[in-house]
Amino acid sequence: MQAAAQNAAPLRMTDRVKAGIVQMIAAEGLAPGARLPTTETLCATFSVSRPVVREAIASLAAEGRVRTLRGSGVYVKEPPRIGASSMFMAFPDDIGEVLELMEFRMSIEIEAAGLAAERRTESGLLRIEQANALFARQQSGDGLSADADVAFHRAIADATQNKRFRLFVDEMGQRLIPRRALGAGFVEEEDRSAFLTTIQDEHARIIVAIAARQPDAARAAMRQHLEGGLRRYRDWAVARDAAT
Repeated sequence: MQAAAQNAAPLRMTDRVKAGIVQMIAAEGLAPGARLPTTETLCATFSVSRPVVREAIASLAAEGRVRTLRGSGVYVKEPPRIGASSMFMAFPDDIGEVLELMEFRMSIEIEAAGLAAERRTESGLLRIEQANALFARQQSGDGLSADADVAFHRAIADATQNKRFRLFVDEMGQRLIPRRALGAGFVEEEDRSAFLTTIQDEHARIIVAIAARQPDAARAAMRQHLEGGLRRYRDWAVARDAAT
């Protein structure tokens, strides 16, 4: 009897923390994409241990109420929409969805870069280079070169000679490059040039590998590029939360 009671206690505590987090989300008006307090803060709020908080978060994630992103935190999740027809995010200003998207893109576009290096034609390579040149010309605009960035990734998709990669890019559209939708505050004006130059340099490394028909190098360069993007969005989210 005593052993059974001891085994049941942690479950009741976890349920209490789950309910408390749900109430916190409602009471504080945390919208989808908002980040929850840290594990340490939740432990202090509910006077429980880290394992209890982790179990409560895992249970909420399984129910679709929150999402956990390694190295970033726990985010309120948009309830699934009935009849939703797309697997892609509906709101590009939801930072949690943006981070998930970047992780998903890596699984597709890293391989696309490798295939592009194997299969590209001279005309296909030229379109990739032209897109990156357009990226440089658009740096002074308000869109943070987002249109040219989409064109760059579309050209790589085309170079794979596999229409599924192009369909992915077309389905994503402007959501592929969500920084413009996050607003002007995503990059401070004084940092804009360095920010866009970094991205252009990452593009250039991808182009060099594709031009040299080096699939492994192209995959590595694309991974570096997308991991850099993921890090930039995470840093922005942390800075934004710290300022509020």
